Amino acid sequence: MNKRYMIIFALFLLFSPLSKVMANDENDNPIPEQHSSEINATVTTYNLQAGMGTDGKYDLDRIANTIRETGADIIGLEEVDVHWGDRSEYENTIKLLAEKLDMEYFFAPIYDLDPSVPGEPRQQFGVAVLSKYPISHAENHDITRLSTQDPDPEPELAPGFLEAQIDVDGAEVWFYVTHLDYRADPIVREMQVSDMLAIMSDHHYNILVGDMNASPDAEELAPLFYWFDDAWDKTQDQQLGYTFPTEDPIKRIDYVLTSPRMNVNDTFITLSQASDHLPVTADITLVRGNHSLTVEGVKVLVEAFKQQGEIYDQDTAHILNMHLTVVQYFEQQHMTEKAVKHLDNFNLLLDEQRDKNLISEDTYHTLHSDTAYLIDRWGAH
Repeated sequence: MNKRYMIIFALFLLFSPLSKVMANDENDNPIPEQHSSEINATVTTYNLQAGMGTDGKYDLDRIANTIRETGADIIGLEEVDVHWGDRSEYENTIKLLAEKLDMEYFFAPIYDLDPSVPGEPRQQFGVAVLSKYPISHAENHDITRLSTQDPDPEPELAPGFLEAQIDVDGAEVWFYVTHLDYRADPIVREMQVSDMLAIMSDHHYNILVGDMNASPDAEELAPLFYWFDDAWDKTQDQQLGYTFPTEDPIKRIDYVLTSPRMNVNDTFITLSQASDHLPVTADITLVRGNHSLTVEGVKVLVEAFKQQGEIYDQDTAHILNMHLTVVQYFEQQHMTEKAVKHLDNFNLLLDEQRDKNLISEDTYHTLHSDTAYLIDRWGAH
């Protein structure tokens, strides 16, 4: 990128309508609260402890009733038994829950063992997703694990990181469920976080839920919070959000993490004795067509494309971010006319960068699509 151009652009930002904000504020229209293409969905994470309640009794009806109480549309489940053992009566717990709740499901085993009796089903333990919306594709990815089934384990890749592509009424969401290592030493969790981020980088409209076995201030979780919003933290500043153990919660280790391209409206914890964890639920706004709801989401896309090598130099990424920072200012001031004007200029900048082969075609079309949505949204007042 030509440095003279960068200087001129910076001066343009400095002396552009930013300097006239106070004089013109009353002439602008506010950002509309809801666009017709936006939809709300509720998402829950729940470690169900194989259906074992605080009384030590296995009761899937109690689990199902707790999930109903959350009102969740999509649920990520941890510690799911499928013909695993006596504690869950060798039942296929995820299939039974799906039937009770009339939902689709996908199960991702962490452990998949030969049956104790020949001819019986395989004994499996892992994570799962339940969804009232169609699951169009699902996979069980490998991440680093330290097996609990090996008396002398070494860190190695093993399954149990669930990915499900879910069609939420026209918004294609990539939903991930995880259960991270429980040991005090964070080294395995650090490797797991790195593995997960590499897998999730293939998509840009993601929700990650799970039992992370670490508190929000744990250093090993910091890379997740760089790329995702912590739903609880976004909406519940004064509440601790403790979910474990159920009878006297003292830890926040269960999370709903969302792409900054979405919006978190509310989060809450549902009280229940059905498991040793409490479920966490978030109400999230999505956009049909997978668009960013705010400029912050577009900025996250720019950073993602830069790291993936689809923005071909640092100066190009810097110019894009500078321009979006100006748009973001007007967005935060609820000044739609100025925000739209600068987004139009941003699209012209994208056209120029594509013509000069400074960004990939995917980068161009994704960013252009996002800005077109925001322009339409801000104009729909």
